[in-house]
Amino acid sequence: MPTVAPEPAPPNTDSKIPLSRPLLQSLMVTFEKETGLRMSFDDLTGAMNGVHRDVPAMTLDWDHQTHACSFCHFAKNDDDDRGDMDCVLNKLAANRLVSRRREGLEGFCHLGLFDMAEPLIYQGRVLGVFYYGSVAVRGKESLTKRKIRRYCSRRGISPDPYFKALEEVPVIEEEAISRYREALRTVTQLAHFFCEVAGVRPEIYRNRELKFPYTDAKDLPYVVKETIHYIGTHIDEPFIVKDLAGHLRCHPDFLSRKFKQHAGIDLSLYLQQARVDRAKRLLENPKVDIGTAADQSGFSDRVHFSKVFRRVTGVTPGQFQRQFAAK
Repeated sequence: MPTVAPEPAPPNTDSKIPLSRPLLQSLMVTFEKETGLRMSFDDLTGAMNGVHRDVPAMTLDWDHQTHACSFCHFAKNDDDDRGDMDCVLNKLAANRLVSRRREGLEGFCHLGLFDMAEPLIYQGRVLGVFYYGSVAVRGKESLTKRKIRRYCSRRGISPDPYFKALEEVPVIEEEAISRYREALRTVTQLAHFFCEVAGVRPEIYRNRELKFPYTDAKDLPYVVKETIHYIGTHIDEPFIVKDLAGHLRCHPDFLSRKFKQHAGIDLSLYLQQARVDRAKRLLENPKVDIGTAADQSGFSDRVHFSKVFRRVTGVTPGQFQRQFAAK
């Protein structure tokens, strides 16, 4: 297994972080490069209304919204999607524990990789959970391999491919864990500061249920799971059903049919509703103008946005914002 430095080096103050990259993500990338650990943020306020999308400095790309190391990708992308489901359920269990305790924790996942978690608590609400890890710990190799063998035995598959993928996982020293935890707390504190500067009002967010958020997880096809997830994490981009199908490498008719069959709603209507829900959350902030709400909800122009918004809600965006302010 490759080895990383036993303790994180101080960030290089001479290097320039690209201005186009949001500040929170820049800090996360810096710690990742210095330590070899992967960092991500699991938003618990709902895929459509994530606070990190309402605070520009906290906008994250896909790799920093989920576990994105090569081993995690390998485990999730097996033939029957079982690996992806097991990873989802493991993450949800960790989120429940962190939210209930309202404090950070550390430990080994179902496949033996080490992770640390730290809740983002703002004005008494758990808005999300930061994760830092996806590594092996020197001296704990037997524990990791034992977890892999147990998991593969339960599924009736060979552990050999998992052992091979494990060879590429970075290894950290156990005595450095406390230093890495301080780095994670620093990122969490900065995210809290961004919420304060942006004037985030936690009461307008609905916390996601800490269980699989869509129908029965066992019966949900991968293409439907990925569609819902993609919409939630790219809601500010002006894509249509055809673009979704291209991303998933399937025909638009097939995707729409599968989605309606398992989600009980037309995919185009679901996408419109998701965009309007996003816009409503933005418009509840009196500082957000209608053009900005349209743009950050993925609408191509303000006229189209107003038509769709009125059709879904019964009022115009301006009327909605005034009514909310009056409350």
